[in-house]
Amino acid sequence: MRERRVRLRKHSHAPPAVGPAEAGDARALALELAGLQSGRRIDSMSLGVVLEPGELPWRAAISWLRVRVDGVWSEASWSQVMVTDRRLLVRLASSDLVSLWWGAMVGFEVDLWAGHVVLDFGDGRPRLFSGPAVAVVAVAGVAQLYGIPALMTHPSLAPLRT
Repeated sequence: MRERRVRLRKHSHAPPAVGPAEAGDARALALELAGLQSGRRIDSMSLGVVLEPGELPWRAAISWLRVRVDGVWSEASWSQVMVTDRRLLVRLASSDLVSLWWGAMVGFEVDLWAGHVVLDFGDGRPRLFSGPAVAVVAVAGVAQLYGIPALMTHPSLAPLRT
């Protein structure tokens, strides 16, 4: 009887923490932003959110949110996130609504392998998003902060391209 050898592929990373459905939605958003696919309709009124004139809602999703205060990350809080062309509108577990504007950001770190995005506004309280919305937040952030062409080249979005 012949011995069979199984050859394992070596990967430079573990599989991404973003699930296939979330990755698919993020890819769809990237195609929409590039003008290659028509966009979804998001009803901001049904979510109790008031948008600015001309502001475009792209997605609504659920995410875990943590805030780093004095070097320590808070407990994760379940929140609803509306992603628009100008900001993230975050409905906290307390029902408070917070706007995180793309234009006010000074730091943006994406790690889809670990399943999180960190937004830094220079106020000493970075925000970490994880969970179902993270891939969409990553795509929207790259598009808004670095431009649509960066969706094809930004290294942090590599897990969405495979």
